[in-house]
Amino acid sequence: MSEDAVGTAAGARQKALLDMVRQRGYVTIAAMAARFDVSAQTIRRDIQALSDQRLLERHHGGAGLAPGTDTLAYTSRRVRNAAPKRAIGNLVAHHIPDHATVFIDIGTTTEAVAIALQSHRGLRVVTNHLRVASVLSERTDFEVTLAGGVVRRRDQAVTGAATAEFLRQFRFAYGIFGIGTIGDDGALLDYDYRDVQVSRVALEGSRHRFVVMDRSKVGADAMVRLCHLDDVHALFMDAPPPPPLADTLARSAVELHTARPATRAAGIR
Repeated sequence: MSEDAVGTAAGARQKALLDMVRQRGYVTIAAMAARFDVSAQTIRRDIQALSDQRLLERHHGGAGLAPGTDTLAYTSRRVRNAAPKRAIGNLVAHHIPDHATVFIDIGTTTEAVAIALQSHRGLRVVTNHLRVASVLSERTDFEVTLAGGVVRRRDQAVTGAATAEFLRQFRFAYGIFGIGTIGDDGALLDYDYRDVQVSRVALEGSRHRFVVMDRSKVGADAMVRLCHLDDVHALFMDAPPPPPLADTLARSAVELHTARPATRAAGIR
């Protein structure tokens, strides 16, 4: 392969890599290497090149968005599939009674759940997401506890070992979790091992475990295992899952709840 061809391939890969990070906020080197079928060393060189252009910020084991662009990326994810996320949030809210104890995980879909829960009464909520805490703290009859730890700039999540340790002291009637994707075998996966460590602790402390995801998450390439479908009680989506995932769900004891975004009737996709 000529030098020009190599340069063209690297440029195309770096553009796709940057788009990948913009969509997710943070991506591990292993996930990028698997996605583009190249070595980890090649990905490190790509990250360095993009970092030199101030388009990415290097992190241990991965890369995130450069300062000043991370908040915009999260806002973009909130807008993407906004109607399905609202529908999922409203459906989950119907399954949470007043005066319940609730854990709400990080993510744009869980934020939609928090917005839908504003009409409830007397909730006691623990979250590791500043946006969720801000939304629910507007209700004066809610008790909102924000988990301790390091605040991640790109999405205002609180994560890391200190956050996981903080959550060990709590027990919840309901835990609401977002994920990166779900495998055909029922594995629930996410992108950042630090977030997964926190979610696992909250999962263990939740009596009823709800997972929320819009249909765009099916078939994504997240690689860090959170748990299996058999470890949760209900899955909330905006559309029926495709086979063979539908077959896996049918064989499990998990309740599948499908929301119907109102905007579909108006022809908005």
